[in-house]
Amino acid sequence: MKKLLMVGMMSAMLVGLAACGSDADSKSAESDKATPKTEEKEVAKKAETTKQDVNSDTDANKQTEEKQDKESTTAKEDTPTTEKAEEKTSEPTAQNGTTKETPDTAKTEEKTPEQKQAAAAGAFSLTPAGFKQSAVAPKTGGTVSLVYLNTTPETADFGPLKVTVKQYKLESVTGANKKMDPYSPESYLANQDGFVVTADVVIENTSASNINYLAERIQINGGGISKGSSLENFVPTAYQLSGSATSHNIFPAKSKREGAITYMLNKDNYYTLVHLTKLVVPNPNDFADKALQVKTTKAIDLDFRITE
Repeated sequence: MKKLLMVGMMSAMLVGLAACGSDADSKSAESDKATPKTEEKEVAKKAETTKQDVNSDTDANKQTEEKQDKESTTAKEDTPTTEKAEEKTSEPTAQNGTTKETPDTAKTEEKTPEQKQAAAAGAFSLTPAGFKQSAVAPKTGGTVSLVYLNTTPETADFGPLKVTVKQYKLESVTGANKKMDPYSPESYLANQDGFVVTADVVIENTSASNINYLAERIQINGGGISKGSSLENFVPTAYQLSGSATSHNIFPAKSKREGAITYMLNKDNYYTLVHLTKLVVPNPNDFADKALQVKTTKAIDLDFRITE
């Protein structure tokens, strides 16, 4: 009986073990079946990733190509403009094959510093308008006023030499306040009120030889006193009267020279000279080495009124 029980128990255990083994085999088979599916998914995933990478590279390449095409197009559009600009810049020719001068390439005459200064707005010159401007005020300061202006020409005709006063003026100077060189004759008006007479003079040599003439010897006479002239005082360099570049007193044959001469007067001088004023023009034979065939041997007096 015991044996039968033992045999039964052992049979039951064997059946249980067999069942467990079968179940384990079944699970192992299922696990084996699942493994390929997982690997297939991973392979598929990698393939998808690779595809995306390829697509991404393709898109990037496409964007790069589009960008390059765009830049190329822009460059092409810009090129004609640059060429046109260069053509415009390098276009110096006009009709009939002649060269057209632009304002920049046109020839201009160089002016001397004196001429540039004289050309400045409001500067003194020998033109009718410029003669009204003062060359005195910039040097003296204070109040400089135009008292009298005469524009009626007068000529002292000696024959081979003619001296013409085209225009002249009288200016008053009050309260001069600019510092002036004490060694300059112009400083005469630095510490006192006074007057300056400026005459626009033309000297013409009609002879075939040079003539020596001293324009600074042309004097103002009146009321028993005389005042000599100056070729430099209050006269800008560009308008100083000079016969030639080397000698101001040598007037070449068949030449005409124009410039300004001046007279400085204090109040006493002015109020004495103001009556019956004359401009005394010396005879050219006073300075000639060889006598000239002149119309007169004396000086010629010109009316030179310096008051209203």
